[in-house]
Amino acid sequence: MTNYWDLIEKDVVNIKDGEIMGRFDDVEIDTKKGKIMGFYIEEASRFMGMLGKSKARRIKWEEILKIGIDVIIVNVDDDVNNKAIKDMLD
Repeated sequence: MTNYWDLIEKDVVNIKDGEIMGRFDDVEIDTKKGKIMGFYIEEASRFMGMLGKSKARRIKWEEILKIGIDVIIVNVDDDVNNKAIKDMLD
């Protein structure tokens, strides 16, 4: 069993391209259903943080393939994810 504290600071790697997307930051829970809906990652900072950080990014629970000892492996289609975020902001 994995708890919240085990997830903190794990790198999130996209299996589609092997990219380190960022680090685990927070979890989203539907309290009415008692179900984890997804989690948020802190995207990798630009040039060691000197140029600022990107916004938090949401990863759906269904996109998580494996939670390992050092990393979380996800299968994220960036085009679909970016469209969903854009639609939420509009």
